[in-house]
Amino acid sequence: MKHNKIIFDCDIGCDDAVALIALLTKKDLDVIAITCVKGNIPADDVVNNALKVSHLCGKDIPVYKGCESPMVRDLLRGRDYNTLMERIRMVVDGKEVLIHEKEFPLPLPERKPEAKHACSYLIETLKESKEKIDICAVGPLTNIAMALRLDPSIVKNIGTIYIMGGGLYIGNRTPLAEANFYDDPEAAQIVLSSGAHCMVCPIEACEDGATYTREDIQRIADLNTPISSFIAEELDGYIRRCDLLFHGGLDDCCIYDYAAVAPLIDESVIIEKRRDIVNIDISGGMADGQMVVDRRGMFNNDSNVEVIYRMDSAKVHQLLLDHLKEA
Repeated sequence: MKHNKIIFDCDIGCDDAVALIALLTKKDLDVIAITCVKGNIPADDVVNNALKVSHLCGKDIPVYKGCESPMVRDLLRGRDYNTLMERIRMVVDGKEVLIHEKEFPLPLPERKPEAKHACSYLIETLKESKEKIDICAVGPLTNIAMALRLDPSIVKNIGTIYIMGGGLYIGNRTPLAEANFYDDPEAAQIVLSSGAHCMVCPIEACEDGATYTREDIQRIADLNTPISSFIAEELDGYIRRCDLLFHGGLDDCCIYDYAAVAPLIDESVIIEKRRDIVNIDISGGMADGQMVVDRRGMFNNDSNVEVIYRMDSAKVHQLLLDHLKEA
């Protein structure tokens, strides 16, 4: 398969880190930049983590800091209270426990983040490109949406936007909304309606393909390389933190963002995908941020959005192991 150049747009927690490592350890992929957005953690922490993971993989990739807040949702005070948003907070031994840690336990390389804003970089790079560029968007879609708003013409040079977002039938941040789309629903709506080809990997498909048990994590640890050890430790910590925050009983985790980029590496990991009309609820009400899929089939042939429904878990898992063995 011929691959386009890739821009990785992220809010890098441990699942983003695995997704980025999967891309960086594939020898025929060309990740040309990492753009950072506020999502699970603040944008400054995202930048530092992106620099650390790139350095761990032996790559010298430019990292751009992007938007530090959603496009508009923060302007309406109390909007979050119109939904059943899950507010999880726990303090253990005086330290706040978060689902995604703000700092990876890796050395910060000498390379500094680029001075240019991520949105400016996206516009200039896509506008000047002589070839199409794919985008892996595994955080809130604020950077991509802002770039498309500032210069809609860049859409012609976008290959596919691989998106981790939305839920087919459930949410996680709220009963209906997945976190990335909930954190900036207007941005998600702009991107999905931009005309760019979008490949959306929702919660259910991610969990279908990239749920990792402790046995799966041990197989990664047994590779005994700096990269595999980092991933294993991060996933183990991810399970432990979620076990604390969600009141026990958890013994596995889903690497959501890795599931979303796996089809870029090898599309055969997809068992079922459908061309659907997809919109995002931006009402500010109970369904705020929900991915609304029109499955009536009347106009779907004109849709630019493909939604992944089922993935091959064995292939997704083996793909990552193969990459880590070569790293």
